[in-house]
Amino acid sequence: MDLISVIMPTHNAAKWVTHTLDNLAAQTYPRFELIVADDGSRDDTVSVVRAKLANSFRNPWRILELDDNQGPSAARNRALKVARGTWVQCLDSDDFLAPAKFEMQAAHCARVSADVTAVYSPWHQCHIDGAQVTPLGQMSQPDMQGRAPIMCLVGNDRVLQGAGLTRRSVLERIGGWDETLRFWECEEATFRIAKAGRLECVPSASPLYFWRQPRDQPYIGDARARYHTTPVALSWIDLILRALDHQSLMEAGLSVRDRQEILDSSSFWARQLFRTDRTAFREFLGKARQLDPHLAPTSPVGLAAVSRHIGYEAAEAIADLGRGPLHFLRKLLQGLRLR
Repeated sequence: MDLISVIMPTHNAAKWVTHTLDNLAAQTYPRFELIVADDGSRDDTVSVVRAKLANSFRNPWRILELDDNQGPSAARNRALKVARGTWVQCLDSDDFLAPAKFEMQAAHCARVSADVTAVYSPWHQCHIDGAQVTPLGQMSQPDMQGRAPIMCLVGNDRVLQGAGLTRRSVLERIGGWDETLRFWECEEATFRIAKAGRLECVPSASPLYFWRQPRDQPYIGDARARYHTTPVALSWIDLILRALDHQSLMEAGLSVRDRQEILDSSSFWARQLFRTDRTAFREFLGKARQLDPHLAPTSPVGLAAVSRHIGYEAAEAIADLGRGPLHFLRKLLQGLRLR
């Protein structure tokens, strides 16, 4: 029975971390250790965690304290250095796991070949209130079968690192998490994990990881959001270009499906920037055209054709209007004789 090392970065998490620890303690698989790496919390997170673990946690545990707030990647890398498990579970301090997650995935891991660097399963975004989980939208069901490693960075159904288990030896070999990143750091690490071997699905009819979304603010958006759209979108296109070694999508030899999903994601982030930061939108567009020099919006249908005549930015203005009557776009297409 393999040991699983649970790596949990914390930062000012006192108000919710005890619920996550209670949830972790409910795992049906007994052989795991917990390493909490506190990333310079200014509240009483460390004392709350220590009291909780000392009083009621039956598995081995330890707490590491970083002097300053260095970001979740630095905290995870610090924990990785002392981890002893064959497999690593990444668990954010406000997220939940399905009780049978370790049992299901560890049983699968015991049968996989040596080239499998990680396993993954479905996950769900949710609200978490105390121990109560309220799912949001549809369950995400990643599928990396026949997909290029870059697809770990793309789409709403991408592999979520917390929803899987990763070989500790592979994480050590690739150098852990990129400490220069404050967003996309888990997806970027999963991309390198996929390049190092093969990802394999552990099927499940229900989600095995529950990713908490805040109730009181948007996750990504304008100044009110937890993360601002501009750095999130620009860091995404930079990671995509780096993952492709700055080749175009055609030069990289990706499948039609993979190319289309990358273009769809590019169109999505361009549209978010168009609505919030026109300067960043133009910067993003200049970079995204390295993927495809003829880059055009991929939705709604017909907008790509319009953009070839009036330009990408003007086409996005039409897409913005398109939230109103769709006949406006149809009439424009007729006027340009593009239908």
